[in-house]
Amino acid sequence: MSSIAELQKQVREGKELRITGKADSTDEGFINISSYSGVVEYFPEELVITLKAGTTIQEVNSTLASCGQALAFFTDNPEQTIGALYATSGPEFSDSVLGVQIINGKGELLNFGGQVMKNVAGYDVSKLLVGSMGCLALVTQISLKILPEKIAKQYHLKPPLKQKVSEINLNFESKLKKVFDPYGVFI
Repeated sequence: MSSIAELQKQVREGKELRITGKADSTDEGFINISSYSGVVEYFPEELVITLKAGTTIQEVNSTLASCGQALAFFTDNPEQTIGALYATSGPEFSDSVLGVQIINGKGELLNFGGQVMKNVAGYDVSKLLVGSMGCLALVTQISLKILPEKIAKQYHLKPPLKQKVSEINLNFESKLKKVFDPYGVFI
């Protein structure tokens, strides 16, 4: 899938979809985001980058290194996509998220947040969806704050293992599922 329209069509027509960033996944029931990759916008002077979800960490690191900058969180797999990292991370990653573009379970394209450090009134959905494992929506673009390489190094420590998910968290996620994926498209 190389365009938003194609991704939206697949979501609208899909039932019980799983999101993957592996280029060899062409099975029915999967949305392969790997071909939807690249830098959308990069403002080195503003310390902000917007990436398509299929962009690999290796590609992001290469782009940022050319300006002496780096991601402000730990990554240990350069082949992983930024969308996969968004879907599987926690607070150490969400602190860097400024905005996100998603396709919800109805196939609608939605934007949350932006490219500035403070722009939120109410819930910050772009951070709320971090770690949702692709069960609530298809993430298409992510805007991140970045740091100069020397400063970013202090954040490149492996985060502690996640603890067991609480009952409150599970209840909250089930309510979010009703909002973002009312048809149960994403599993």
